[in-house]
Amino acid sequence: MRILMILTSGSGKGRRRFATLDQVIEACCLLQDCGTEVVIASSQGGNPPIQGTRGRSAQAAPSNQRLQGDRRARDALSDTLRLEQIYPEEFDGAICIGALEHPAHLADKEGVQALLRALLTAGKPVAIVPSEFEFAPQGSFEGLLIAGSEIRAPSLAAKAVLAALEQQDD
Repeated sequence: MRILMILTSGSGKGRRRFATLDQVIEACCLLQDCGTEVVIASSQGGNPPIQGTRGRSAQAAPSNQRLQGDRRARDALSDTLRLEQIYPEEFDGAICIGALEHPAHLADKEGVQALLRALLTAGKPVAIVPSEFEFAPQGSFEGLLIAGSEIRAPSLAAKAVLAALEQQDD
């Protein structure tokens, strides 16, 4: 199984919204522990828009320690693919973490939305966190579009995408 993780940044609701390193690592580890290959992309590629931890060190410590010992994972996080390098047909599902609500991010937002729309149209589950990401695709995607906004949303999104893929296999 292969999951695309898209990392975005932007501003919305009066504050900056970034994925935090511990959120991304926790979700990646959860997916990898289930035997899933995780491919990380961001709007511009390269170094993604990730901040430090959110003070959840007790929960994040094992994941962060694991990242320190995994050179390939560190390289993937520090040199993400650009959206143009992604082919939706190569993935079983996706998780989009972050927001693109500022007018300055319009082109990035359109690129992310086009990619997510292609995945949904192909019947692949997509999770978006935070749920404030403005995305209203045309069509019926019942059970495929997952949204959340609580602090553990990235890892919960990873679990939801895995569950949606398992239901498709049944």
